[in-house]
Amino acid sequence: MKKRLLSTLLALLLLCFMAPAASAAFVDVPENHWAYGDIAAASKAGLFQGVTATHFGIGSTITRAQFVTVLVRLFGWPTVRPDTPSYSDCDSTRWYYAAVETAHSNGALPAYSTTFRPNDPITREEMASMLVRGLGYSTLAGQMTNAVLPFTDVTSNRGYIAMAYDFGIVDGYDDSTFRPRAVATREEAAVMLMRVYRKLHAASTAVTADSGFIPISISTPRATVTTSIPTTPLESVESLYNILRRYHEAGTDMSKVAVILTAGGVATTTEGSKIVSSETISASAVSTYLASSGVRTYYSDQHQCAYLILSDKDTTLTIWYQTPESQAAKLQLCRLFGVEHYILQDV
Repeated sequence: MKKRLLSTLLALLLLCFMAPAASAAFVDVPENHWAYGDIAAASKAGLFQGVTATHFGIGSTITRAQFVTVLVRLFGWPTVRPDTPSYSDCDSTRWYYAAVETAHSNGALPAYSTTFRPNDPITREEMASMLVRGLGYSTLAGQMTNAVLPFTDVTSNRGYIAMAYDFGIVDGYDDSTFRPRAVATREEAAVMLMRVYRKLHAASTAVTADSGFIPISISTPRATVTTSIPTTPLESVESLYNILRRYHEAGTDMSKVAVILTAGGVATTTEGSKIVSSETISASAVSTYLASSGVRTYYSDQHQCAYLILSDKDTTLTIWYQTPESQAAKLQLCRLFGVEHYILQDV
């Protein structure tokens, strides 16, 4: 996910300077249409083109190949075009081949499938799943098989739909259904994509502890006696997601929330299988350790946090610490929940 996040950040910068790929005005989309604003915005952002120069194709279905093409534009992933196709029904001569392969290489498509079904109309469930996968949360979504949802008809991909709902990407219907297998229209796709686009382009602003925002802190796991390296990531993505979800479900105005992120790290010293000490250290102390000779650094995609290891005979020092990449990943998750303020706290 670290590589995907860096690619996404670069793509967002490039999108800011992109010229519109098509006119935002389509004769088949009246100004009083419920999706008018999102269709116009998606066109101006270069995500969507019309079925013709003047018609958007309102009410028409969108195929899986078409949606993946727009998805790749949304995230701005570098084009991938392998010699050997990943799917038996997507050979290299097809117009959508590069988009499908690019989405596949960035984890937006299930790894276990051998066919893609490019010409099938995409369903609401498939759109939600691809967007959550594209955002890099497949592991977390896979752990949410029992997530509570306000919908009565969701039986598969529950974690993906739960995350898409939490992020405000998808809505349900008045009868408490989600209609996961309903075929999606072009305007529904445009609305979903623009909801993600706006959240990714929102700014995260640092504030102080006394700024009047509701502070949310995420506890760091306590180190326990173990024969393996202690896992004590700072504000791990799963912990951050769970606490943001609780506040969201409680009806909190997320625009008034500020998430507290640790600027430094957690240092744990181990002798054999025994924890000798575990304490929070400052960002400057982390920098000092990083400058040490023989230090080994790693990055956990699962927790979105970096760690380093220093070993001396029977003693091992493990430090989980914040990096610009890990902070960016957490702030992205916050923005998806509508939280655009954070407090960077050091010791």
